[in-house]
Amino acid sequence: MSTQSKRKVSTKTKPQKHAKKSKSSIDSYLVGSEDDARRCLYQLKHSDPVLQLHLDASNSTRTPIIDISQSTDLLATMIYPLSKSSFLSTCFRNKAVHISSNNRDRAKKLSDNYMFGLDAKKIFEETSSDCIFLWIPPKKDISDESNALLSIEVQDPNTAHILHTCSNYASYCRAPPELEQVLVSLMLRGTGLGLGQYDATGEKLTTLGRGEVETFIGTKGHVTDWHTDFQENFTIQLSGRKKWTLKQGTVKHPIRGTTPHYKSSVDVIENQIKAARLSNPSFQFGKQDLESNSFGDEVEIIMDAGDVLYFPAGMWHKVETLEYGVSINISLMGSTYASLICRSLEHILLKSDDWREVICSNDCGSNVLEKVKTLMKKLPQVVQEFAEGGGAEGMIPPTLLKPAPLEIILENDDDVTDEDTCIEDNSNVDDDGSHESRNSSNPDCYDNKPEHEAIDIQTFELPDGFKIEKASGARWKKNPLASLIRFDDIQHYYSPKQNVERDKTKNLFILNVNFAGNDMLESSVRTILFDNTGLLDQLCLLDDREVDDEIGTWKDPPGALIYYGLIV
Repeated sequence: MSTQSKRKVSTKTKPQKHAKKSKSSIDSYLVGSEDDARRCLYQLKHSDPVLQLHLDASNSTRTPIIDISQSTDLLATMIYPLSKSSFLSTCFRNKAVHISSNNRDRAKKLSDNYMFGLDAKKIFEETSSDCIFLWIPPKKDISDESNALLSIEVQDPNTAHILHTCSNYASYCRAPPELEQVLVSLMLRGTGLGLGQYDATGEKLTTLGRGEVETFIGTKGHVTDWHTDFQENFTIQLSGRKKWTLKQGTVKHPIRGTTPHYKSSVDVIENQIKAARLSNPSFQFGKQDLESNSFGDEVEIIMDAGDVLYFPAGMWHKVETLEYGVSINISLMGSTYASLICRSLEHILLKSDDWREVICSNDCGSNVLEKVKTLMKKLPQVVQEFAEGGGAEGMIPPTLLKPAPLEIILENDDDVTDEDTCIEDNSNVDDDGSHESRNSSNPDCYDNKPEHEAIDIQTFELPDGFKIEKASGARWKKNPLASLIRFDDIQHYYSPKQNVERDKTKNLFILNVNFAGNDMLESSVRTILFDNTGLLDQLCLLDDREVDDEIGTWKDPPGALIYYGLIV
């Protein structure tokens, strides 16, 4: 198995179109242990785009197999022998990592159990995508930008398969949902992106993490030219062979990719340029070799079956298929700090009549301008009060740091929990089913038995490892982003119940946290609480100032109210 790598060193002079490339020593990258991997990591230079780890064939039996049914930590398995802590602290969102496994069958269980033995037709039939994309290669005798890669979308799997096999078109589609959802959930948890949160339906607005798994079936000679992505990517080569060329980009944490290799509309290109120039005003579209767009060395690596490649968002890359084969790419995304804070701040602002007022012009816009100026002057004080009132803790209640169990969502099915692949943190799953009510915005819950999924604030036990800490002299206060509603205020307005049924719901309360920053009023946390002590009922009778005064007297509040974000 060849594990060649090449390097082209950039200079401060004008880049040469055909700069000479020199081979790097593979022996310097041979690793058989975590210590070896750490040594290679220490030798990594600022100009190096990728950490290359070639596993010693003599130690191949120790290399963990990539198997989602057995792996307790998929990230640690994939990046072996590099430690997870070293990867996250040094490489993640910074440098690419190539693991050459010396084991072509390392990901065979994924191929056999979830990818139909790499049968292209079956992959097309079972994709999560609405259609299959087929890439038409550019004409070989034309090299300008007008000859960029062109794709066609085909909905019929049979037609797609015929074009793929007979016309030698490379293809792209998403992986089957049973594989995609598990891989994305496991890798979001492993990396911590979006706090490990994941909504398999893709419908929730407040979920901080998201992702997809792309399936690429490459035909020999196909080239995907230079471009960048805005996702964090983990590629697994299932079969065949590819050559990747990598170079570091100058746009950190991009909000859009740049796709000069792909024939796009002018509005797409405009959006990509203006997004890149938020970070780098000198960015030039489609110029990976300009100093304003990239830096450091240009390095080639060879991906064989069983190999793993991580490459960060914003890294320039080009891919050439050397041998027909299949690869999957786990693309991870998450909400930005700007998005989280702005949505939360909007929630606070909408409490005020002035900020809630609809924009209206009555005198050539002059009154609108003065109104905006007045509000902007007030904004710093609003932000300061929000921060001092527990805004940070209110945005991220402890429950958001513990992702709920994954529910596999299959097409035309209701939510189905696959017991064989269900991902859950047992330390965070309580006998009372606490996670079943979290982040739910489904109105059907009112027709079920809410008392069965409610959190009893008196008996609730905090997850292992979670401690309630409060600075000496600090007082508890109500989360400025929280809203507490009696269940009966909702249920019994339109559906009066018999007294016996009302007795079951009179001690139920709905807690919503951080919901006004989106048009659907979807809460980042929604939990049904049970309390028969009168504590929550009393809070519902008080206004905000009185609530803060009352909570401020509490010495040892119920842990559930802290964990789910009512108090901070």
